[in-house]
Amino acid sequence: MACGRVRKPLGPGWTPLVDGQLENLRVGVISLAAGQHHSFDTGERECAVVLVRGHCTISTNDHRDFVAGPRPDPFAHKPSGAFVSRGETVRVIAREDSLVAVASAPAEKTTANTYLSSDDVRQVERGEGAWARSVRFVFWPDNSEGNMLLTGETVTPPGHWSTMPPHRHDVYTEGEEMSYEEAYLLQFSRLQGFGLIWQFDDAGQMDQAFSLRNGDAAYMGEGYHPVSCSPAATLYHLTFMAGPQRLSQARLHPDYRFLVEEQGMANPYQNQK
Repeated sequence: MACGRVRKPLGPGWTPLVDGQLENLRVGVISLAAGQHHSFDTGERECAVVLVRGHCTISTNDHRDFVAGPRPDPFAHKPSGAFVSRGETVRVIAREDSLVAVASAPAEKTTANTYLSSDDVRQVERGEGAWARSVRFVFWPDNSEGNMLLTGETVTPPGHWSTMPPHRHDVYTEGEEMSYEEAYLLQFSRLQGFGLIWQFDDAGQMDQAFSLRNGDAAYMGEGYHPVSCSPAATLYHLTFMAGPQRLSQARLHPDYRFLVEEQGMANPYQNQK
């Protein structure tokens, strides 16, 4: 099944996390101490480079040195970063201790690089009650060019649920559902923080749950995937998606549509913007 969780130490330099579990999407992190640097080539893939915390410079072939941050933490502060096209060399130089996430997906065509400051990131509030959370649109169709890759962030308060109501994005259905892979990079505001993810499908062939701790990654190539956050800490998850339409549109599980219908709300994943 193309769903699961990755847990491994985030050592210095490059750490691959989701790498081979999904057909198109790859995710990893760069951990740098102040003054250190890391370079990589995008090859035939496009990349989203997002500062999770810290302060760094991101340079690419167009000779632009983009300053990302400072970002003390991802819970109260919005992200900055670069969306980089195929055929580029990316260099990340840490101005202070930094954690940088990188996702990539195949790119058939070359597109313009996008450099995004925290002031450019839109944030909306989503959900009600115990499933209320904040959603940030980072590299989205309205602010960046790309082939497959999208990027967003969600901040979930202690004791709340996220990715609710449960939804899937398995089968392309015009006007209702896009087909795309997805992965989360997770951080908690305290080391004691933890969460749970439930991954299941319509046929009942997949029904699995994983604990979530700081630095974990979860990946979804199919099925529904609601996430809960314990009362111990705030949960941040950085979301990467890769699909042929480069659009985010999902189908709600029919058993849980009442969560939005009773509030007089529409499907929040129908037209995300």
